Amino acid sequence: MNEKKLDPVSVIVNVYNEAETIEDEIRTIYETIVSRIPGSEFIVAEECSTDGTGEIVIRLKNELGLIHSTGTVRKGYMRALRDAFMLAKCPFIFFSDTGNKHDQSEFWELYKYRHDYGLVVGVKTGRSDQLYRRFLTFSYNKILSWYFNVDLHDADSGFRLYQKKVVDTVFNEPWVNKELISSEIMLRVVAHGFPVKEVPVSYRQRKGHSRGLPLKKIPKVILHVLKNMPRLKRELFPKR
Repeated sequence: MNEKKLDPVSVIVNVYNEAETIEDEIRTIYETIVSRIPGSEFIVAEECSTDGTGEIVIRLKNELGLIHSTGTVRKGYMRALRDAFMLAKCPFIFFSDTGNKHDQSEFWELYKYRHDYGLVVGVKTGRSDQLYRRFLTFSYNKILSWYFNVDLHDADSGFRLYQKKVVDTVFNEPWVNKELISSEIMLRVVAHGFPVKEVPVSYRQRKGHSRGLPLKKIPKVILHVLKNMPRLKRELFPKR
């Protein structure tokens, strides 16, 4: 790829208690993406971790030129995500989940569609995580597709590339859900008429338990999201 034609990217990761893997992950993302695209920036939204993650990010900050987005108290995933995206200055914004779940080199499979689509989403394939999680993901996407009359295969994917104009529109709106916010963001992108591209990417099961959606939390999250679906449909797709 000719680097003279590359557009700068704001890379964002959301981090909480990832001391075991975060240094390797940050270095991999930096070497694979940020260092190869002149003018890019790397924003680490670190959520007042208690396991030493924050100290690792601070140590890497000067070495790699990281932007450390944090606060004195834990904000919660949704607010931390929004705050980090509001810091982004580049024409394209790439977000990746942490926990070594993704092959960061597959960023380039999304990047090549950057000019043609407002949002490019990595659809997880070859999953080896728990069967119940795969079943819930499949069922959730089927329900969303049917209820909102859209075609979605991995609406809550944490591996995606946005055009800045999409972020400026969608991230300045009040959001309805506190959980599974990525799927609401994707629905909002569709509702605004921005084109969306889904690209298959590989996926690995993270070590340990899920930070974002542990098993005991799933029933509450499902009820919360289902309860808000009528409100979201009225707001986003009033004619459907």
